[in-house]
Amino acid sequence: MRRLREWREHIKEYSGTEADRRRQRRFALLTLLWAVSFLVATWIFRSDLDLAPEAGWIVAIVPIVLAGVALRSYLHFLRNADELIRRIQLEALGIAVAAALVWAIGYPLLEMAGAPELDRSWIWSTHIVIMSFAFAVGQIAGVIRYK
Repeated sequence: MRRLREWREHIKEYSGTEADRRRQRRFALLTLLWAVSFLVATWIFRSDLDLAPEAGWIVAIVPIVLAGVALRSYLHFLRNADELIRRIQLEALGIAVAAALVWAIGYPLLEMAGAPELDRSWIWSTHIVIMSFAFAVGQIAGVIRYK
């Protein structure tokens, strides 16, 4: 229990000011809302619901707008963060982009070698999951590196 408390304090120390943490929470909430709206929109389009064309456009636009709002929130967080936080975030983004690139280039080769073929309509979703996971790992690695 003591170790967990120490780790929480360590993370808090490398999470910047209270304002930084508030901006991080806002970004996390907006990203969660975007992800849920994307999943709901995908489910709606894949189901056999008889949508009016206008409703279909609204269902498609909502996740795009939320993604834009989340991106703007993240940029606001980055622009206002201190130098160390910005550096950790930048390194995490680099790791995330590199991981997605390796996946995007590597998995088609694995498919040619006999790995299961992925449904092409979900290929971007796998990239996003890999980028998100690598981004989280990159942030943790950055906190550990600079402690």
